Amino acid sequence: MAIKFIKQDAAVLLDAYNARKDEYEALRATGKWSGAIYHAGVLVELALKLVICKNIGETKLPVMFQIHDLDLLLYCSGQRNNFLSQPNLRRNFDIVNKRWSMELRYKGATQTQADSDLVHQALLIHLTEFLLFYRSTFEVNYD
Repeated sequence: MAIKFIKQDAAVLLDAYNARKDEYEALRATGKWSGAIYHAGVLVELALKLVICKNIGETKLPVMFQIHDLDLLLYCSGQRNNFLSQPNLRRNFDIVNKRWSMELRYKGATQTQADSDLVHQALLIHLTEFLLFYRSTFEVNYD
C-alpha cells in the first residue's frame, strides 16, 4: 500500500507555523479576538502535525492527517499520555480546543477579549503552555 503525502514538507509546515504565529500576535494586538482564536487553533493544529511528522520519521505529512480535529491529531501525535500525566497541559489544550473550530472562518466577531486572553494564556503564558511544550518536541532540523 502506497502512502500519499502532502506536497509541502515539514520545513514548509514550520514556516507556516511561524507565519500563523506572527498573524496571531498581530490580530491580538489589533483587538481581532475571533481571528486570533482561529489562528491559535491553527497553531495547535500545525504543531501537532509537525509532531506527527517527527514521530513517524517522515519529512512530509501523510494525507490521512489533513484533518482539523485537534483531539484526533493529539492522539495520532503519540503525545496523549503526556497530556494524561500533566493535567495543566491537558487543561490548556482543552481551553483552545473548546473555543476553536474551522467554522470560525465563517463567523463574525463572536469571540471576546476575555476568550482571547484565556486562549493566549493557555498557549504562551502559563508554565505549562501548550505551544512551548510542543515546540521543543517538533523543532528538529528538517534540511
